Amino acid sequence: MTSEEIIEKVKARLADAIQDTDLPQGDAVIFVAPDSWHAVADFLKNDADLKFDYFSDVRGVDYLLEEREPRFESVYQLYSIDHQHSIRVRVGIDEDNPSVPTVSDLWKGALYPEQELFDMFGINVEGHPTMERLIMPKGWEGFPLRKDYPLTTETVTFSYNRDFKSDLVKSKPPTR
Repeated sequence: MTSEEIIEKVKARLADAIQDTDLPQGDAVIFVAPDSWHAVADFLKNDADLKFDYFSDVRGVDYLLEEREPRFESVYQLYSIDHQHSIRVRVGIDEDNPSVPTVSDLWKGALYPEQELFDMFGINVEGHPTMERLIMPKGWEGFPLRKDYPLTTETVTFSYNRDFKSDLVKSKPPTR
């Protein structure tokens, strides 16, 4: 099935759920609202012609510095092992209520990536069984991959910051 055929099939079945489509470099891309995402994901996985049985990836995107709405997006990459085709699903997420439904009930491989989406971007994944920090410490304030996250600096001592010649002169050769 070609990328064009994939998009046409999804649009024919879920026309109200699909906001837009695209074919950059021939790849199938659909744009979906958060409230439609789970239904679309279920169709993509369980339709016999599509059978997107492999959850490859989810990424968060923050468009803070661009003139674009909505501010956030979660981008899912799905693959069909049997049919050897893929699709990218882009879910626009509102800044005031950054949330998206979980698809971990459809693909167990989404469990940790969805937790990371929460941990790094602050996007709440509704229905996720363990919505807690994954990478950052439990008490961490803020979300490090948001573009408005305050940057801090810390002086780190690297080996090139030290004077090795004086260290060598001070050290004594080992005795036997």
